Amino acid sequence: MSIRPPQIYYRPDAAQDPLSAALQHEIFNEKASTLGRLQKKLEIALTQLEHAKSLDPKDEELIGEKLAVAQEALWFVTIQRELCGLIRHKPYYDHMNVPKDVRLHMGPNAGKRL
Repeated sequence: MSIRPPQIYYRPDAAQDPLSAALQHEIFNEKASTLGRLQKKLEIALTQLEHAKSLDPKDEELIGEKLAVAQEALWFVTIQRELCGLIRHKPYYDHMNVPKDVRLHMGPNAGKRL
């Protein structure tokens, strides 16, 4: 089985197709709006994590729960940023003040029950 790149690379006139351009524009808008929503969820998760740490630094259960939510939110944002073509994440993490423990263990929340 072979993998072929999209036909748009083989037909230069296809790049000028207004329907294709409109579709690409719509797809980009959806990716960008999804990224915005996911960033808002990440901001909320990071705020809740900091709040949990300030309430009781010894409450490992609450902090662990908030940490897992923040790690999953960061994972979703990272994936969406890559889909939008943004591949340098460290400056973004620094700008958002993402703690190192969230960065190190970001990923799907394994403890979440359906």
